[in-house]
Amino acid sequence: MNGYGAYKRTSVETADQKSLILICYDEAIRSLQIGKDGFLKKAFEEKARQFIRAQDFISELLSSLDLEAGGEIARNLSDIYNFCLRHIMRGDINRDMKAIDDVIAMLSELRSAWAQLDMRPRVESRPEEVTGEARAFSVGA
Repeated sequence: MNGYGAYKRTSVETADQKSLILICYDEAIRSLQIGKDGFLKKAFEEKARQFIRAQDFISELLSSLDLEAGGEIARNLSDIYNFCLRHIMRGDINRDMKAIDDVIAMLSELRSAWAQLDMRPRVESRPEEVTGEARAFSVGA
């Protein structure tokens, strides 16, 4: 493994929950953009590989949701992630890159919201509790 690969692996393995969520958003968005470029350049194998990669990152976000602890927020995120997965497939099958742009915009907006989220426990809460939308994700994510 080269130095960059080792660094990237270590940074992911040691990242906190919020950082992992942001990495998933960043990589999903990046993969969709590369896949869309592949489609426009008629590099269909690369397009397919990148769309699948984006779906993998979205699936990771989906699987890390804690629907019980996260309540309505987690259910809403689940609906959004499932919509994104279906929309990527539909866009790919129909060769509709506007659908891919829609998913990129949606994920970018969610990513921005997560980036602004303060994941530190509130003073009045117990230290092991996580506030707000962060409870939508399981602690092990």
